[in-house]
Amino acid sequence: MSDIKIKRALIAVYDKTGIADFARALVDEFGIEIISTGGTAKHLKEAGVPVTMVEEVTGFPEMLDGRVKTLHPKIHAAILADRDNPGHMRQLEQHGIKPIDMVVVNLYPFEKTVADPNCTFEQAIEMIDIGGPCMLRAAAKNHKHVVVIPESSLGPIVLNELRETGDVKPHTRVLLASRVFVRTVGYDSSISAYLSDQFRLAAEKNAPGTSKQGLGTGGNGLDSACLPLVLTKRSALRYGENPHLTAAIFGLSENPRGQAEASLMRATCHANSELSFNNYVDGDSALSLVKELARAGLGQYAVAFIKHTNACGCAIGDDPIDTYRRAYLGDPIAAAGGVLCMNFPVTREIADTVMHSFANWGRAAGAAFFKLDVWIAPSFDDDAIELITTPTEKRKWGKECRLLAVGPMDTPPHPSELDYKKITGGMLVQTRDLLGLNEEQWKVVTKRQPTESEMADLRFAWLVCKHTKSNAITLCRDGMLLGNGAGQMSRVKSCDLAIQLARENGHADKLQGAVAAGDAFFPVPDGPQKLIGAGITAIIHPGGSNRDAETIAVADAANVAMILTGTRHFKH
Repeated sequence: MSDIKIKRALIAVYDKTGIADFARALVDEFGIEIISTGGTAKHLKEAGVPVTMVEEVTGFPEMLDGRVKTLHPKIHAAILADRDNPGHMRQLEQHGIKPIDMVVVNLYPFEKTVADPNCTFEQAIEMIDIGGPCMLRAAAKNHKHVVVIPESSLGPIVLNELRETGDVKPHTRVLLASRVFVRTVGYDSSISAYLSDQFRLAAEKNAPGTSKQGLGTGGNGLDSACLPLVLTKRSALRYGENPHLTAAIFGLSENPRGQAEASLMRATCHANSELSFNNYVDGDSALSLVKELARAGLGQYAVAFIKHTNACGCAIGDDPIDTYRRAYLGDPIAAAGGVLCMNFPVTREIADTVMHSFANWGRAAGAAFFKLDVWIAPSFDDDAIELITTPTEKRKWGKECRLLAVGPMDTPPHPSELDYKKITGGMLVQTRDLLGLNEEQWKVVTKRQPTESEMADLRFAWLVCKHTKSNAITLCRDGMLLGNGAGQMSRVKSCDLAIQLARENGHADKLQGAVAAGDAFFPVPDGPQKLIGAGITAIIHPGGSNRDAETIAVADAANVAMILTGTRHFKH
């Protein structure tokens, strides 16, 4: 093994999974000397791997309960020395320092630690790794001469190349170095997010010594000069929004405490097909709406069909099958080929109901066919998956449908998570719109108060409208979406579209006594006049127009109840 260029490897890992086998291969196959610290050294010795302790190299013991172990010139000079620089090599020889040719380090699990709701602030601080990032960065900088392994999954790559050539290829060294900085920037971002969150919590409690001066309303990083954004590639996608575009899905490194809310990024996928770019976009819209309905507790069950990010069918209720039926019948033509999301587990009975949607209701309602691209639920029973994915002569789409199990949907969202919108050359960043039924701010401004049933529908319509592209007008009755006017340039045209869709889908009889929600104020009374003419008896919108009084007068003249929420929910 005299041709092996790697002579010494420093191994210091928190997660010791597989490290003994990796170190044993370095020693037995290549004669590499292993240098290690504390717990890692103990683990390797117990596995029969010979180890040189770091303190034997530095001549200095570990200090401060292990906070200081590798922060020493005899470690960092051994890593950072440029072997092609004679001056560097003379200095190493002068001080009796042998080069270190490989660094294997994984960091303290800060993210995992603070995700535990029982984690204390002191425990979190102790999980901020110092020596690990320092060694990784040093080795990555000097990757031409030092192989760096920042995660255990990269070890086999290194071993394979050592076995093939006796060295690690230059382009592989660059790849490994790049993975170091992906890891360290994500690590630092997680720590920054956690500390910002702690500031926000302290400020909310008016903790002594906590000041918001110079930090804005803080806790989310929006007042920072730099907002770290770390994206880790999950997978390539077949294409983007359109076939001529390339695309990939990346995970955003964030650090919410407590139980994570349901997300497509954490979903278990039961499918033979990968999700497309548009599947992710529509799926996220569907899940966001159903999570909002689930958290609001307006009904035990919530179901939504999404097409091009807007709800074409949605319902709440106290019976899962009936709730699904009403959501599907909202617009059975648009539902075909869309995304279905429900807040309850998919049993075989539920699966059978959905798979027979067209035969049971769709054909009679004028639909031409039924299929789903994506089906989102907290979980799918095994026999439900078997039923969905086993083709029959008339139903073959289930095999290709992406079934996403996302877990409970009523978990509160984390307030510090941000919303990002890309524009050419930059990024717009804002807090998430988590304001739901803020009824303490709502005002009935008409002579007539909404009835109890109208009030229930107004709450439902308001949340569906919130998740509809602006300009948005949403018509509902008895916990069912009748028509959704989405994405129009004119608010009155959104009214026209919502009414038209309700009539075309067989809900004309339900319009009399239905309610309407608008995501922003009506600038003039023409929109409410259209809605009242169609039979709407209660309207909810933010208000704020200079001509609100005219709109209210139109409602009063028709004995229509109107609520102003004081909150706008534009969605672009």
